[in-house]
Amino acid sequence: MSAASQLADEYDGMMAEVIEVAESCSDDEWKALCASEERTVGVLFDHIATGNPQVIEWIGEFLAGRPVVITPEILHARNADHARRAASRPRAKTIEDLKSGSASTSRSIRSLTESQLRQTQEFGWAGGQEVAWVASAAIRHPRGHLKSIHEALGR
Repeated sequence: MSAASQLADEYDGMMAEVIEVAESCSDDEWKALCASEERTVGVLFDHIATGNPQVIEWIGEFLAGRPVVITPEILHARNADHARRAASRPRAKTIEDLKSGSASTSRSIRSLTESQLRQTQEFGWAGGQEVAWVASAAIRHPRGHLKSIHEALGR
């Protein structure tokens, strides 16, 4: 099995868990605060959904030979802006975006060649990284947020 297929399979498993938890939330749970992140469960699910196309965009930048110019301050500002916009977003739309975004992200990761996975470029504060590292962010990102969601839900 190729490295890209392994990454995509791990991503698929992670997103299946995210979607399962999102679909199982009651209305009250959806509105519960994830204290460690100062965002609600629903906003974090929406944040995960918006992360899918972001990772693919970053991979595209790497493959085009362009660095990803991002700082912790930029990321913090984007997250705060997203939290404001997503606070009243319909739950069904967030779950729909989780499903459709994860399917297209999986296809994109799975299509990467071995040489593409090894391409390097600068990624903000993380310095020089390979495309494989960027692709694995699609796994690390929801994993961290899902941990916060489980803590907020007590399950």
